[in-house]
Amino acid sequence: MIVRLAAGLVLLVVTTASAADRFALIMGGAAVQDNHTGLIWEQTPGPDHMFWVNALTHCDTRAVGGRTGWRIPTKEELAGLVDTSRHDPALPGGHPFSNVKSAIYWTSTPSAKDPVLAWHVSFFSGEVATDGKHLNRRVWCVRSGDAK
Repeated sequence: MIVRLAAGLVLLVVTTASAADRFALIMGGAAVQDNHTGLIWEQTPGPDHMFWVNALTHCDTRAVGGRTGWRIPTKEELAGLVDTSRHDPALPGGHPFSNVKSAIYWTSTPSAKDPVLAWHVSFFSGEVATDGKHLNRRVWCVRSGDAK
């Protein structure tokens, strides 16, 4: 919302949707629709840790709620879930996800500076950084598009 103030000043007011408005359980509760981005997330990320290359295959072959077409999110997509005002986990209050560990989760985004690195998101702190692809990290799969 834009509010015009005296003397030609403009104030931009940004409001954030509550978790109840932003997220909706779909696919019989197996997935969560993010109404802000249109992405569909696993309601419960898997408990496994894996290398980056294995994470790519894991999501490609995953079926959640009877649906395939899952993938690892990009750096921007996964970081979009983070609420920087919260920690352990760094997710919006009232979110509908379960079993989200305050851990590091892989993204599909490789480092442009070093081919042995890829981007990850920490759901303890909300930090987005690179790490060695040879390290074991958690995976949270996402899919685009229609939930039908």
